Order: sequence, then C-alpha cells, then structure tokens
Amino acid sequence: MQHPPATTGRTAERLYTRELDEAAAWMRSAHGTSLRMGAPPPGRSFLYRRDAVGPVAVSVLRLAAPCRYTSEPLGTLAVTEVRAGRFARTCGKDTTRAAAGDVMVASHPGLPYEGRLADAELRAVAIAWPTLHRVTGLAPQDARPRLTGLRPLPPQDAARWRRTVDYVASEVLTAAGPDDELLLDAATRLLAAMALSLFIEPLGHPSSPGDGRDAAPATVRRAVAFIEESAHRPIALADIAQAASVTPRALQYAFRRHLDTTPLAHLRRVRLSHAHEELCAADPGSPVTVTAVAARWGFLHQGRFAAAYRQAYGRTPGQTLRDSTGRST
Repeated sequence: MQHPPATTGRTAERLYTRELDEAAAWMRSAHGTSLRMGAPPPGRSFLYRRDAVGPVAVSVLRLAAPCRYTSEPLGTLAVTEVRAGRFARTCGKDTTRAAAGDVMVASHPGLPYEGRLADAELRAVAIAWPTLHRVTGLAPQDARPRLTGLRPLPPQDAARWRRTVDYVASEVLTAAGPDDELLLDAATRLLAAMALSLFIEPLGHPSSPGDGRDAAPATVRRAVAFIEESAHRPIALADIAQAASVTPRALQYAFRRHLDTTPLAHLRRVRLSHAHEELCAADPGSPVTVTAVAARWGFLHQGRFAAAYRQAYGRTPGQTLRDSTGRST
C-alpha cells in the first residue's frame, strides 16, 4: 500500500493482496469495515484503490471471491457503481440487489449497512455532507438532505453518473497537478452537483423576511469585491454570501436585481477575464498552453471554456495565445 505525500488535500491508497487476513485487517483499520471473504481462485486477488481530494474520494474495490461485509454509519453520501459481478446491500429494512451497470446510494445517513458480493468489482464515490451543503449555499442547520431512495438509478441516469465519474477520475483526480487548485475544486463541485440532482430531494432555499431588504447595492459591492480578491481560490456561493454578510438567497436576489446575473456566473466571468489576461501576457518563449490556463482558472471542459471565451472576446483562446507568443498551440 502506498501513501504519497498529501498536496492540496490529495491522498491515494492502494492495497493488492491474495492474503485474506491482510485484506480484512486493512479494511477494518482503514475504514471500520468488517470483511468476511472466501478464498479467491488461483491467480485472483483482492484489490482496493482510493484517490481523494479534500472531501471527495473515488474508490475501486475488486473481490475475486464471495464476500460479506458490515459498515458503521457513514459521514458521507456514498454512491456505489457495480462494475462486475453481483451485489446485495441491506440498510435498515431495505434490501437491494444490483448487477453490473447499476448505480445506487450505499446507505441512509446515520444508519449502518451490510453487503454481500459475488466475484464483484465496485466503484464508490464518497462526498462529505458539508460539501453538498456548500454547493447549494445552505448551512447544515437550514436543511437536512433527504435521499430520493436506495434503489438503482434508471439506466439513463446511471450512464450520466458513470460518465461524470469517469471524467473526474481520469482527467482530474489522477492527472491534475498540485497547482490546479481551482480545477480540483471544480471537479468536486461537479460530482456534488450531479449527486444532488440524482440522489437528493430538492432542498429549496428557505426565505426570511430580511432577504429582500438585504438585496441592496451595498450587498453587491461587498460580494463583487470579495470575488475580485478571491477568484484565484476555491470559493462557493456560501463563501460569497458570508463575505457580504447576507444569506445566499439574499445574495442571489441582489445580483439578479442589480446586475441581472448570479453570483457564480459573475465569478466565472471574473475568472474568464483572468484567463484572458494570462493568455494575452504570454511571452514568446513561455510554455503556456490554453489547456493549462483553463485548468488554472477552474474551467473543466475545454469546449465550454472556448465557447465562453469566444462569446466574451470574439475570438478563440488559441488565437489570443498565438498572437501573444507567435507560435501555434
């Protein structure tokens, strides 16, 4: 098992063994999971791989033999994808059986659960509950996320989830550099937002009598100043609202009323402006690339970055870089 140095909250864990006792002892010590597994066939082994960035982790577990396990209540929203074999999970009074291609939530918040696997490979995504609140802009005391259920997703939704995790796992969690803080934050938000749309009942934003009163020009000025100062850091709607001393709902009202936009759309425009300035300032001998600049400013999707850039500046980011450096990109 390897534990590389953590940078910007990144960790990686690996375990590959044919020793049942080693696998069981490690799962118990690392994750509080009690594992009972039969002997694997010759040449087959137990595999566990986990990559994490801050509050989000993507894990792959492969079990080459029948297995039973029990887990204590999780402090995360855990989404399980069955990639091979068969899987049955019991949480409270609910027992769900799943096969290859199925995607479902592992357990209800605060409840222990147990699972049974047969020659299975699972991919699990764990997202800390505070991160889900941060994406919505709600404080934990404002609303408690409620699951839509523990049954596997419909095939179309399962495919959306797999594509999102594939992209984040291959292009961001394992490929992003230690300086790509905004890119990593954007990947975290993407997974959290997808989880919210697929597994969580709509939270809504509770209103208060003061929200309309707080949607004032001074609120916008405070928020815009904070965005300008902090665009290089991972910030969310809740962070901007806190800096402006209002609720997230009041902040959204204020931006709609006075700027005809949203706080996060304004943040994206500010970051796009910084990316534009960086491309314009590139020296002929510098190794700057459009991909690197987009990632540095938190733009996950190159096509969407290029489209937004062209709409704002009337040309592609590649054209700007070529004019600055006199070279092709």
